[in-house]
Amino acid sequence: MKIKTILKTVGSLHLLLGVLLINMLIFSIDTIAPSVSAETFLYIRGTADVVAATNIGIGFLLIISSSIRDHESAKKVLLGELVLMLCLLIVAVFNTLNAGVIVDAGPPPPFWIVLITNPVLCTYGLLKGK
Repeated sequence: MKIKTILKTVGSLHLLLGVLLINMLIFSIDTIAPSVSAETFLYIRGTADVVAATNIGIGFLLIISSSIRDHESAKKVLLGELVLMLCLLIVAVFNTLNAGVIVDAGPPPPFWIVLITNPVLCTYGLLKGK
């Protein structure tokens, strides 16, 4: 698989994650946290909007970076994405293991797909990418 394709794929997954998060905040207010006060929900929504926008921005950044022709530079972008995703994966595992103790819950299943797929693709691209 070409590094160009991997960058487009992981970028698209970031875009999908950002759009899903925005849709979840807009259309699923009652299902996310039915017993949370409006004040608390607005606080959480403000933080989640930033996370969603960041994912959308990273997605576009990776898709645009797929046009890099220098193989070594493209690998550096993949390495940066791998480090980012490993940091996010560590936090997600920590939150899942401590659900009900320190935090309320870990990330929902669609987030796990991105948190696992992106590092696998990046690792593959770094080791065998063309």
